[in-house]
Amino acid sequence: MGPGSMGRGRHLPFVAVLGLTLCALLGAVDAEEFTVTITPGETLPNGTIYVFKHSKVSFNCSSRSQQKSNISWNYIGPDSKQETFVNVEGTYSEFTLSNVDSDNQGNYTCSTNESVTKEVLVYHPPEGPPLCHAESSGNYVNLFCSWTNGYPHPIFVWSNATGNFGSGDQTHGQPGLNDTMVLQVKGSETYDGQIFKCVGSHVAYEQRMEPSCSLLLKAPLPETQPLVTGFEGKNITLTCRAKEGNPPPKLTWIRNNKTEIFTNKKYIVLQEGITSVLTIQRTFKAQDEGSYICKCENPLGIKEMEIWVSFNNKNISGLVGVIAVLALLCIAAILGIFLYRHRNLFVTRRRFWQSGSNVFTLVDSEEEEEFADEGSSGITSVVNHQSAESMNGHVFVEDNPPKIYNDRLPSEKRNETDA
Repeated sequence: MGPGSMGRGRHLPFVAVLGLTLCALLGAVDAEEFTVTITPGETLPNGTIYVFKHSKVSFNCSSRSQQKSNISWNYIGPDSKQETFVNVEGTYSEFTLSNVDSDNQGNYTCSTNESVTKEVLVYHPPEGPPLCHAESSGNYVNLFCSWTNGYPHPIFVWSNATGNFGSGDQTHGQPGLNDTMVLQVKGSETYDGQIFKCVGSHVAYEQRMEPSCSLLLKAPLPETQPLVTGFEGKNITLTCRAKEGNPPPKLTWIRNNKTEIFTNKKYIVLQEGITSVLTIQRTFKAQDEGSYICKCENPLGIKEMEIWVSFNNKNISGLVGVIAVLALLCIAAILGIFLYRHRNLFVTRRRFWQSGSNVFTLVDSEEEEEFADEGSSGITSVVNHQSAESMNGHVFVEDNPPKIYNDRLPSEKRNETDA
């Protein structure tokens, strides 16, 4: 091969390479001229865009090319179902979502000659404030901080008087599941009255009030009745309640020989919340009388309270009841005799006069005959300027006495009146 041919052989590959390079650059320019923007929105390092719930979001797809093309928007939601909702002819397409909700989260694709897909996430803060509670786990205290129904999951920081414990603290903090963080503390590092605080943070939380909750650790303190009395052969129930204690203490029952009581044919042990109930079945004085201990325990300490169980004799109780009934009957009999003998003090006759100052004037039988001759139907007398009439042995007092005329009086009385 000659020099000329060698020169041509070297020149052709150079031209081919130059052409391919120009095509690639032009293609890159065309790709850069096709843009998709979503506002307002923030872009994560992986290219995902997030917006806030209840906001108004605009989606824009445009090309700097002068040639019109078919532009369409496709949406694929969490259920992987594709939906085409915009299809226009031109170089520009835009649509707006008002009051964005969690259902609008998904992949949005703008397609022309090419397609660009943007994943959109909808962020919203948790509901209400964080909630804290403590639980016992052996010699450890587990502190739970929960802030639920937010997306994405919140970040928590536990703190006390000695310092902070974040979610990345592998010594004390344990990442929780979903919306909860657990802080595990040794019981030996805690004390009565110690306070722990949990502060939550979320990218979509915009309120001024700090989202936090606090826990106050308390040593256990049982509460029960120190003396319980029952009857032999009957069931006896003992109740013990944890008056104080955080984490909620464990309640157990111990017999006077230091053995723990469990549910069996003799005993029934039930615990609901901070209250424990022990039922002793088919009791016998020789076997069941004595001391029972309620043990209240959490990682901050142990407290015990003694309950003494005693028995009453049924015969003595029955005798006491009979004596009480007889005593009541005797009292009732004595009271009845007293009332009967002094009945005059309590039973009074009906009085027909109106007041003790009234004076009644009775008329002789002779005068009564004279009054009868005159046609009088009764005896009339003046009593304290009132008239009284006697009919058939009864005396009636009238407020307005009838007038007495002289012509109706006997002749002797009339003369005395005239004089």
